[in-house]
Amino acid sequence: MPTQIYAAELSISLPGDQLALEYPHPVRIEQVFTDVIALQRATQPAVYPLTNQLFNLDKQSQVNQEKQRVVEHLQTLADRQLISAEAAGVLKQQIQGWAVAYREKIDLDFDQIRTDAADNPMLQGNYELITPERTRTISFEGALYTPQDVEFDESLSLSDYLSRLNLLKSADPSYAWVIYPDGNFVRSGYAYWNSQNTSLTPGSIIFVGFKSGNKEVQQLEQQVVQLIIMRRSAK
Repeated sequence: MPTQIYAAELSISLPGDQLALEYPHPVRIEQVFTDVIALQRATQPAVYPLTNQLFNLDKQSQVNQEKQRVVEHLQTLADRQLISAEAAGVLKQQIQGWAVAYREKIDLDFDQIRTDAADNPMLQGNYELITPERTRTISFEGALYTPQDVEFDESLSLSDYLSRLNLLKSADPSYAWVIYPDGNFVRSGYAYWNSQNTSLTPGSIIFVGFKSGNKEVQQLEQQVVQLIIMRRSAK
């Protein structure tokens, strides 16, 4: 088990348990997971690994700056009338309410970590480990009047879900971004002419972008998607 000392080389905050593990030297993530599991507390990274999130708290300023850049880019596109003022205002309000942190892009499946050395990196610094509980909803955000969580129904397609929502007139009628709990994402067609058989999973976030063929608008959408990936899930 980790040693509690003042000059820790590695600190892992576990907000679900309101405690932190501290190590006198860098350790591999396998050791961290082993110690967390041994605690037998609320934080259990082996229960539903798809939703596990590891945030590097030492890089908080980077993601704060990126969030500000996205907001500024959004406003610039609105000023240039590439995005409607209504849509820009709706999305800006959503973004400003997001709690973001620097999410490390590593596999957080304990079985994978133990079997592949490439997925078992050494950690040093200050981190936060969040292991959200399994959910039965999908979140819809972006160009719709009110972001909302919808009960997951495996029989419904992306098109089925979106047809039931109150989208803005300027919402993209053909494509939406599907962001999975593990941070992977796809841009999926959902109109009748380009509908893709995109798999959906509970805990996914669907970001609806804007009706525009402008490359800069699509670039903004991808920046927003990256910001969504950096959001802290419920602890």
